[in-house]
Order: sequence, then structure tokens, then C-alpha cells
Amino acid sequence: MKKILCTLGLASALLVSSVSADALKNSLNNILNQKDSSGMVNLNGVSVGTKPKRKVVKQVRKVRKSRPGSAIIGRYNDGKVVRKKEADKYIKKATKGKIKDLDLLPKKQRLMVLKDLKRMYEIKHFKSRPAKAVVATVNGHAIHKKEADIYLKSVTGGKVKDFDRLDKKQRLVLIQDLARPIMLREAVESNVTEVEKEAIFKQMWLEKQRATIEVSNDEMLALYEAKKEKALAANPQAKIPPYISLGDNLKNEVLEQKMMGNLMKDVNITVNYETNETVQTNDSNESSVKLDKIPDTKETE
Repeated sequence: MKKILCTLGLASALLVSSVSADALKNSLNNILNQKDSSGMVNLNGVSVGTKPKRKVVKQVRKVRKSRPGSAIIGRYNDGKVVRKKEADKYIKKATKGKIKDLDLLPKKQRLMVLKDLKRMYEIKHFKSRPAKAVVATVNGHAIHKKEADIYLKSVTGGKVKDFDRLDKKQRLVLIQDLARPIMLREAVESNVTEVEKEAIFKQMWLEKQRATIEVSNDEMLALYEAKKEKALAANPQAKIPPYISLGDNLKNEVLEQKMMGNLMKDVNITVNYETNETVQTNDSNESSVKLDKIPDTKETE
């Protein structure tokens, strides 16, 4: 009996396991046969071991069309037109034939070429004002072109001689330089007395003379010996300071002597020691007229 039960139990167990195996197999087949599965990841577009490819966008560059040589590209300051053939000729010369067409250049370079053409045109057709022309006024004082040209030539070492060739900013700077002495002169006229002016001019003259006159040691020593001799003649017991201590004083005195000598060198002086002034009046005129009418008479002895 027991054997029969064991045999039935084993048979039923094998039957159940075969049934469950068939169910698992069917479930796996169903999963594999499904096209859309939320549990699976699509790896078709992924390349293993390589860098992702970037899309290259090609930029199509617009080719600039060249204008004809007769095309107007600008105007000079006098209104005359600038044609493209002038610019092409200039570019060809400037680049030694490497570039011959203005339209091949970027906009910024085209503008630079146009500015150069205008500048050269102004230089070629430049007309300067006459020397007597008034180029500026400073507090009513006229500055003539001749003054500006002379000053310009001096400050540039002769490289630039014409005021009208400067640009507006440079002209203003030059006129400001010329205005300074005018303003200084006005300030002096309104604030300095005649006595002060005389002292200023005297000091300026003295400084100028000091810069040009030379004083030698022999001249200073000769003056020292002369002073020493004069002092001892007046007082044999006088104490004479050493020469070295009087250096500056001796030099200034020699300078003064030389300056006064130069000042009086070519002076022309005439002294009138008698006063023979004749005063003409109406009476004297009438008397002279009457005397003219008297007939000549013979002198009697």
C-alpha cells in the first residue's frame, strides 16, 4: 500500500513540474517576441569605444560682386566725385600689384583707402591763405597768418611752414601758444606800474648781459689790487680781506663796469650850454611884413 502511495505522489510531482516548466517557457517566448518592451533599452544608435559625431554646418560665403571702374564710391570736400578706378589704381600701387580691386577688401579697409584718396586730393589741390590774412583774434587782437607761420616754423625746426596745412586741433593748439604772450601783455598793462615795468626791463637786460659777458680771473685780480692800493693809501693800517673772500663781489663789479661801458660805447651826446630860443608871435609876423615893404635906402655916412 505504501509503495502505491509513493508512486502516486512521485507521479503527481513530475506532472506539476512539467506543467510549470511549460508555463515558464511560454512566458519567456512571449517576452522575446514582444517588439515594444518598457524594460529594454535600445542601443542601436550608440557606438562603443568611439567619440560621438558632430554635425558640421557649412557656411556659404557670399562672393562680393566687383563694381565697374566708373562707379562712384565717395566725394571730395569740394563736391567732386571719387570713382572706383581711382581707388583700384591706388591699391594696385600700394600693394605692388597684389590687390587690384577695391571691392575685394573688407569694409574697414575700403574706408581707409577712401580717406587716403581724400587726403592726397586735398594736398594736391591745397591753396594757402595770404600772409596778411587774419587767422585768429585774441581779445580783439588780430593774429595774422605770417605770425602763425613764423612760430610754426620755429617750433617744428623748419619741417612745417604753413599754418593752413595743420588740422583743426593743431591750429587751435598753435593759436593758444600765440595767445599766451598777448594775455600776459594785457595782464602787465593792467596790473604793473611804469616804475615796476622799468625795474622789470632793467632786470631782464641785466640778466641778458650777465649771460653774454665773460669775466676773467685776471680782471677780477686787477680790480682787487686797485681797491687794495686805494685802501692802503687812505689808511696804511687798514685790514684788507683776502682775494678769495671777495670773489662774487669783484665779479659783479667787473660785470657792471663792462655793461656800462658797452651801454655808453656808441652813445651820441650833445650838450647845449646856451639857450637861444626864439618865440614867434603875431606881432613879430606883422612887423616882419612891414619891414619887407620898406624900400631900400642908401646908407649915409
